[in-house]
Amino acid sequence: MPTPERLAILVLDDDASFGAVLAEELASRGHEVVRVASVAEARERVREGGLDVALLDLQLPDGSGLEVLREIGAESLPIEALVLTGNAEVPTAIEAMRLGAYDYLSKPPRIDELHVLLAKAAEKSRLRSENVALRARLRRHEPRHGFLTGDPATRQILATLERAAASVLPVLVEGETGTGKELIARALHDQSPRSGFAFVPVNCAALPENLIESELFGHERGAFTGAVDRKTGLFEIASRGTLFLDEIGELSLQLQSRLLRALETQEFFRVGGTRPVRVDVRVVSATNRDLRAEVEAGRFRGDLFYRLHGISLRIPPLRERRGDIALLAQHFLERLKGQWTLDSAAVDLLASYEWPGNVRELEMVIGRAAILSRGPVIRAEDLPLDVRPRAAPRVLRADLTLAEMEREYIQAVLEKNHGHRGRTATALGIDPKTLYNKLHAWGMEDP
Repeated sequence: MPTPERLAILVLDDDASFGAVLAEELASRGHEVVRVASVAEARERVREGGLDVALLDLQLPDGSGLEVLREIGAESLPIEALVLTGNAEVPTAIEAMRLGAYDYLSKPPRIDELHVLLAKAAEKSRLRSENVALRARLRRHEPRHGFLTGDPATRQILATLERAAASVLPVLVEGETGTGKELIARALHDQSPRSGFAFVPVNCAALPENLIESELFGHERGAFTGAVDRKTGLFEIASRGTLFLDEIGELSLQLQSRLLRALETQEFFRVGGTRPVRVDVRVVSATNRDLRAEVEAGRFRGDLFYRLHGISLRIPPLRERRGDIALLAQHFLERLKGQWTLDSAAVDLLASYEWPGNVRELEMVIGRAAILSRGPVIRAEDLPLDVRPRAAPRVLRADLTLAEMEREYIQAVLEKNHGHRGRTATALGIDPKTLYNKLHAWGMEDP
């Protein structure tokens, strides 16, 4: 498995003897070496992706290594270049630095100096890839807080996560909306050997059907109307790292087929492309659907399901771990950087609610209650009405007299209007004085 120390290195040099010696030295340090002898081959190979560093000779039979540098710059490829130069080519090497080369070395290079520069150039390449992923994260305003739980069953899931993180198997995270599936996916990435590379999230339900293929696999210039430049797909950005496919059950059958092939071969074609792009991606997917039922209904490919289902993690909904509700509520209050606390009645009320929106809904409820509370203590009445229990509808019994039924009915309308006699009289279609007299007769003047 690739690690930050094992690099994919392109060696461009037409001197077969020198190239062989250099490739042998690099391979002895555990690196993957790709040798090419022409500018044309080098340009094609850097476009395919999957490289960390390119070692470029300047004088080739079909041109100069500067052309490869221009290709890397024009396509904004996450590859750093080191230039190999003879003494007479120093001015050209300086020009290469202006074009974006990381550094240059005289031929033959000193081995120790070469490895130091390779490590530094690869680190810069990695940071560039992470910055691309970070900009995508910032655009999506993704949450960054950790997964908090005191629930024994959920803690067992997190223990399984730690073991799964070290594996190369794909992971399927199942759970209702708002349970924290992306947090689990991030934890898998952060604890894996790929943590030094990009974590790239994709919400399959949020992307339009006509754009998701281009987003995942990229496209070539002119592939369709509006494709004025080549676009690097998220699959390629995630190479060496983790691709998180959220709401995987929303993909069309056609796109499921293409995704299956990419997962099986670690290769794909950009939209409009004719050459395969090679990647090394671990996929973590998530769904709030029952994919087994979707397979039986013919809406999800069975072969793709089993490809994604290497390890399965089911995140329980909040109503199944009610002990976490107070813990999470306090956590959200602390993040608001205020002095708010919850009284016992509010905690009990939160614990009794079903939370159809799970942790995400709880976070919104706590934020709203903190803003609307009249002091540092959040009480039950400060919580939104939809969290509070609703009174059961009053059922009029058939064994009541007409006078008793009238009293029951007026009392029900009075409760519906929160004891407001004016609104109750209006709803009943009677004079407020009449209502008052009836309430007085029943001993209910101050209901």
